[in-house]
This record gives sequence, C-alpha cells and structure tokens, in this order.
Amino acid sequence: MDRIRIFAVFGIAFFMFGCPARSLFPLFADKDIVFNTALVGTWAGKDDEQTFSFKQSGEKGYTVTMRDENGEENVYAARLGRLGKFWFIDSSPVKDGRDFHLISTHLTTKIQLEGDTLRMSLLESDWLREMIDAGKINVPHVFRDNEIILTATTKELQALVLRYAEDDKAFPDPIVLVRVK
Repeated sequence: MDRIRIFAVFGIAFFMFGCPARSLFPLFADKDIVFNTALVGTWAGKDDEQTFSFKQSGEKGYTVTMRDENGEENVYAARLGRLGKFWFIDSSPVKDGRDFHLISTHLTTKIQLEGDTLRMSLLESDWLREMIDAGKINVPHVFRDNEIILTATTKELQALVLRYAEDDKAFPDPIVLVRVK
C-alpha cells in the first residue's frame, strides 16, 4: 500500500509540475534555512481539488501535507531559503521507517509569495537533461532507468539553481495557489 501511495504522489507531481529533477542532497545547509510565517496555512488551486497545508516544524522547518482530489494525503518535510533575490523550498517525503529500501530525494521548488497568492515551480528534469546532454551544464548526476538524479553537493546545487532561477524552461509553468486558511 505504501508503494502505491508513493507512485501516486509522483504521478500527481508529474501531472502538476512536469517531471521534477530530484537530488540526493538538499538545496540548503542548516545556516541557509529561514522561516516565513506567511507560508503557514492552507493553499489551494483554482479548482480547490488539491491543497497544500504548511505547518511549522521545529524552529525553521515546515511540514507540508498535500491532499489530492480524492482526499489522499502525502506529507513532506520542507525547508525555505533564499538564493540571491529568489526564494526556494527544498522538500523530501517524510519517511515512516517501515521500508528501508527507499531513499528520500529532494525536490527544488522556486516560489513567489505575494499576499495570499503562492506560485510554485519545480526544477524541470527534462530541461536539465537536455542541458547536460548538450554540454551546457556540468553538474554531478547519475542516470537510473532514464531518470536523472543529481548527486551534486549543496553548494553545487545552489550555484546551478541560482544561475537558472530566471529561466522559464528550468522552472516552467508555476502552479498558482491561493490561501484558503
């Protein structure tokens, strides 16, 4: 059952955001993490079919519960940080400890928070692969089953993300959420 939920989560993420690039290491070191109370609350898309609830976790972290249109919930640990003038969330699934075969990976999401509107766009895996294949980006990675997984250090990830933060192909099609609570 847990594996079905994991596949459902990735299916939703792919549908909502395209194919997100995953990394083995987080985008932020502990010193880079900040907390913004404005993120705390429940956010929904225009159809209210999917919601994201942000709650404070610890001093500077968030627990994000994503609820899909069927009421299924998935929980993530998220950390907020700023690189240059841009804000990003590094997220990974909250593990329940029952399956030691699974390795958590991190997703990088560029966010824009303006009042009660939150825009989120994930770092796009297909774009990243095209850039690597064309020799335009040199970042540590591996391929597994035709999927790219970044193995770059936190410092290397930060340099990559900051360099392409304004590229609409790197961070395409943001979803727009509005605060509901």
